[in-house]
Amino acid sequence: MAQGAQRSHRFKKGVVEPVKAAGMTELAARSAIPPAPAPTQSSGERFFELYHFRFRLWPIVAAALLMEGMLRLGRVPAKWIFQQGPADWADRPWIYVALAIMFQALLGVAAIAAMRRFLPQADSHLRLPKKGQAMIGTAILLGIGMGLVMLVADYWPQMLGGTAPDDYPVNSVDSPGWLFAMGITGFAEETIFRGFLVGGLAVLVPGRLRIGRLDLPLSAYLVALMFGLAHWQSFTVNPFHMAAAQQIYAFAWGIGYVWLMQRSNSLVAPIVTHGVSNAVEVGLVMAWAAMA
Repeated sequence: MAQGAQRSHRFKKGVVEPVKAAGMTELAARSAIPPAPAPTQSSGERFFELYHFRFRLWPIVAAALLMEGMLRLGRVPAKWIFQQGPADWADRPWIYVALAIMFQALLGVAAIAAMRRFLPQADSHLRLPKKGQAMIGTAILLGIGMGLVMLVADYWPQMLGGTAPDDYPVNSVDSPGWLFAMGITGFAEETIFRGFLVGGLAVLVPGRLRIGRLDLPLSAYLVALMFGLAHWQSFTVNPFHMAAAQQIYAFAWGIGYVWLMQRSNSLVAPIVTHGVSNAVEVGLVMAWAAMA
């Protein structure tokens, strides 16, 4: 595996790192999620407005700890299985990445199940969308656009210098493997970040933030910030420009995923967008390297 791939896949895409390396129910009853108003803006409404807000610090701290704990815990069985595998797995870290994503997704679903038991007013959106509300086409288009933005943000120095990155191997085994691993990232990150964390904090730290026509729960912005900070290790392994860009677009994408979740009333659309965006960027990097 090229050194660049070991750098890049630590971030790609946020959930893994290289092998080397009864009170709540009562509180929920007092903190129902305020309903989202219709996406219209009258002349009397302010462009920027925070409303129905009640600040609590402990749920934010608890969410950050749970986030990091679930991400780390999901890597443990993945690392063990990877190390027990055939010798040639050592040259195919995408296997570890995919395993970690699968275990993290299971942890996300388990966390949502626990939330439904102890915080029943929280809506994880873990359900299939209703007919006509899936927004799959929109999700795919957004994913393609996000992938293109990430490609430019991460690799603009190589574009200007006319040098192809070597972050991912180009062959008949590893290329499909990396595309598969990137394509399933949404199953882990959307269940943990949007389903569990956004859903839970929307109840425990109630409030909505309206910016023009965009009206989302405050928890969307809090978790988007956590989503960016979850990639802090990128600063230790990637060039500064890449790590900084990842912080910015991770926050922006986190807001976009909640918008999709709210509009479709399901996690399916953000899962699709997340996977498509990662796969598009990685696929384009591979195609770039293959043509160089």
